[in-house]
Amino acid sequence: MSQAEVRSIDALRDFRAALALYGEDVLAALGAVDAEIRRTVQWLQQDRPYFWQEQIKRRRERVAAARADLFRLKLQKTPEHHPSLAEPKERLRQAEAALADAERRLMLTRKWQPALHLAVIEYHGTVQRLKDAASADVPRAMALLTRIVEALEAYLQVQPPDGRGAEAARATPAMESIARDAIDRDDEEGPSPAAPEEAP
Repeated sequence: MSQAEVRSIDALRDFRAALALYGEDVLAALGAVDAEIRRTVQWLQQDRPYFWQEQIKRRRERVAAARADLFRLKLQKTPEHHPSLAEPKERLRQAEAALADAERRLMLTRKWQPALHLAVIEYHGTVQRLKDAASADVPRAMALLTRIVEALEAYLQVQPPDGRGAEAARATPAMESIARDAIDRDDEEGPSPAAPEEAP
């Protein structure tokens, strides 16, 4: 049977508490990232396309209005009357530039949708092991630490041998029984948290 040198049961309790906080923090952080990803996906796939489609519609109306104003001024031109066309032309140029910008932004929005979808899939694949560790391995490790602490506390309740052979012989099997019980319970509940695999 393997032996361990335990100097402080309180240190094991503190480690168990820190492990619990770590698991909660990891799951909370991953949940926050998932929520932000959902908001970003909705923004890019629903909000932005709708916004730019509406902008295109409005800006086309402005272009049409600017063209109509320019055409009306051209009709007012006579040999005696020469209205200035510089300002209406500039308004038309700005309206057309704004329309082209909205069309370009809608195109970019549609272009980035598949790229974002691929990035989200890669992200979920990358963090899956961390999520599994926080949701499954950490609780298993905490349960094992609980059993170890209980076994050590039970061991401390065993009367130390006073030097006589009979009592010493009774104390050692009692501790082995406590340790075997803790290990057997761990085997029944499944493997302990696996150590991270080394990169090839």
